[in-house]
Amino acid sequence: MKVVYSPYHILHDPPKEFISNHIENYGESPFRAELIFEALMDLPGIEVIRPVEFSIDHLLKVHSEEYIKYLETAYDDWIEAGLWSEGVLPEFFALGRIRQNSPGKSPVGKAGYYMTDSCTMIVKGTWEAVRHSAYTALTGAQNLLNGDAVVFSLCRPPGHHAGYDYSGGYCFLNNATIAARYLIDVGSATTFSQKKVAILDIDFHHGNGTQDVVQRQENILFVSIHGDPDYNYPYLTGSVAENSEKNINYPLPSGTTDKEYESVFQLAVTDIIKFGVDYLIVSLGVDTFEFDQLGDFKLTSPEYSRLSEILITELEIPILVIMEGGYNTDYLAANVLSFLRPFMPDPA
Repeated sequence: MKVVYSPYHILHDPPKEFISNHIENYGESPFRAELIFEALMDLPGIEVIRPVEFSIDHLLKVHSEEYIKYLETAYDDWIEAGLWSEGVLPEFFALGRIRQNSPGKSPVGKAGYYMTDSCTMIVKGTWEAVRHSAYTALTGAQNLLNGDAVVFSLCRPPGHHAGYDYSGGYCFLNNATIAARYLIDVGSATTFSQKKVAILDIDFHHGNGTQDVVQRQENILFVSIHGDPDYNYPYLTGSVAENSEKNINYPLPSGTTDKEYESVFQLAVTDIIKFGVDYLIVSLGVDTFEFDQLGDFKLTSPEYSRLSEILITELEIPILVIMEGGYNTDYLAANVLSFLRPFMPDPA
């Protein structure tokens, strides 16, 4: 199985975040991706490939031009203005009617316009890291089109909280929808038939950014299984009231167990089959694990393998797995490997 990995992810290494009313070390650290990468290297049959660079046009099919320009220039503009040298962190947020105006000229104003929380800091290397994270997803999609059945794109930073023109939840570019758009556009042009993609988000937190982007796209279905948004980040999205032809949410209560989760997962797979997709993208978050500090589900490590086995049994389409969340570093790599192992050929 091919694993797409970029060392550029280490350039995004913010020193801290403001979360739950106090300052902590940055939770989405480079250590996460390195743990997963090192664990994969111990397995037979893994082929590591580096992402190739793609045109920025692929990012602009998903994000606004103004937002992409902001990500490119935010840190330099912030430092030039003599602001906090450790990184860009909003001190206010543009809401409602205010956000309908322009972001203005001040770096502080722009941060509040384009960033949705205080745990998503931009540092000197952020743009290079997030750009290559998107390339990691695009390279995975490219390999699906070249004939691979399953590819794992070890994207970091993650992407599912990044919307059309905003960042949040450690996310800056929406890797899953960027890859989905590529599969549709390039796949359709190659085969002269309209392709369809489903994004199945199994991170504990609702993929509000993915939902935002998908509403603006055609031929993409977004299905998300996540913690109750009344009590969990990002709080204001992810209810069944938002469900539509393009978007299906399955919010679940605190303490959801393997058996309860698996029954809903089966429903999600049925939704995907009904949509009639050609490719599946899994936004893989393992913060659904019973001991993860940022989630409150009770999934055990073996359950991730059972979820993959359902996909293998029910779907006979190429699958791109894209890394999202998961923050208990004692179990992180083992849980990711549990999900990936059923896709790997048995050793000879």
